Amino acid sequence: MNLCSAIVHAKPEQAAVVTDRLQEFSGVEVHGGQEEGKLIVTIEGTEDDALADTLTSFNNVDGVISTVMIYHYCGEDAANEEVLQ
Repeated sequence: MNLCSAIVHAKPEQAAVVTDRLQEFSGVEVHGGQEEGKLIVTIEGTEDDALADTLTSFNNVDGVISTVMIYHYCGEDAANEEVLQ
């Protein structure tokens, strides 16, 4: 599993529309920040390259000023891990 979070800076007057457009990308959720134009975004996927491509694609969305990745996790799914006793 790969998970990353980012701040997507958007023009505040366009933040609601940008939120809708970002959520059209596979694995993307927007968690807030519309009032300030600093959208808190998570992306979940299976491959590092796909996440990087998605982050890069955010900059092509009208109303987006910039995108900054703030966290990245790459590891095994918890569902696939065995519990050791």
